[in-house]
Amino acid sequence: MKITGVETYILQGLLQDKAFGWSQRVTDRRQTALCVVSTDDGIQGLGEAFYYATPAKIVAHLISDGYAPLLIGRDPLDNAVIWDFLYNWTRDQGMKGLPISALSAIDIALWDIKGKALGLPVYKLLGGAYRNKAHVYATGLYQPQNVPSIEDALVEEALGYKEDGFFAMKLKVGYGIETDMRYVKAVREAIGNDIVLMVDANHAYNAVEAIRLAKEMEKYDVYWLEEPVPPEDIEGYIEVKQKSNILIAGGEDEFTRYGFRELIARRAVDILQPDLCAAGGFTEMMNIVAMASAWNVPLAPHVWGTNVGLAASLQLFAVLPHFPERRYPADPFFEYDRSPHPLREGVTEERFEMSDGYLDIPQRPGLGVSLDMDFVRKHAL
Repeated sequence: MKITGVETYILQGLLQDKAFGWSQRVTDRRQTALCVVSTDDGIQGLGEAFYYATPAKIVAHLISDGYAPLLIGRDPLDNAVIWDFLYNWTRDQGMKGLPISALSAIDIALWDIKGKALGLPVYKLLGGAYRNKAHVYATGLYQPQNVPSIEDALVEEALGYKEDGFFAMKLKVGYGIETDMRYVKAVREAIGNDIVLMVDANHAYNAVEAIRLAKEMEKYDVYWLEEPVPPEDIEGYIEVKQKSNILIAGGEDEFTRYGFRELIARRAVDILQPDLCAAGGFTEMMNIVAMASAWNVPLAPHVWGTNVGLAASLQLFAVLPHFPERRYPADPFFEYDRSPHPLREGVTEERFEMSDGYLDIPQRPGLGVSLDMDFVRKHAL
């Protein structure tokens, strides 16, 4: 089997009155960069690249103009060889960030091809499932725009997640400690103490500020504080972790085994959060998982994309080992983004339905999803 082509699709959906804010900016549109790798056997693989604020077209151009010409004629089953080749091709300037996100999308597509060629879901090829469903928490509770009361809107949203059956939810903070505490207090008092509450600062603070925030949040039983400081500030992570009684999570803005080596070996976080669509795809994520397992650092993947990225992340989630193995292992958390996203569901023919707080791991070959090309073409830029 040989790779014959690589196509990219840049999709955009405007949020209009559903725009939302977080600690760094206001998001008024959702975009995604999808790639489709074709083979001479007629099998196609799907991948998605993770990005935040940069236009998705940049990632798409990295795939189509940078990596695609190097893929034509190669065997798609040689995923590890291809990963090392592409990484080394751009490593002088591309060790982190968008080049690795682009590489992630390609690698995910290659594993989708491998699964389809062998008639097996990706998790089988990665070693088998520790679990066949994912216990999901709701990611949302961003700062709504143009509402009479932000706190009232957050409370209403949080109560909606509770009514839907979520066991946990994540609240965005990073707007200043006093404002953060008003939001945390309002949401915790609304949902009660039987729902797990996490917060995410999206690296809005320095270590001193983050420690103060963590100490003030303790009385509201916050389970973890995510990205308290900028991702480059490893010493800051360590300082916050040492002085906080709240678990510290991070890693969504880190890339490859080389970046995660520092977070893991220095025990800078309590919970590791690599994103499959950013950190290097399945091939590299298994290296990161192995390192995390060796240091016994729990891993809860970051997930923030369309159904393509969601399906891929569920395949990965199935193979996460227990940290540590024991008779009654802890049920790991899986992120289920509920923020406004007009593209999330429509890009695939398949839909994901939460049942009793869980999502099923797709069982079809490959990622377990297929593109709805009518929808993709309609929303492609």
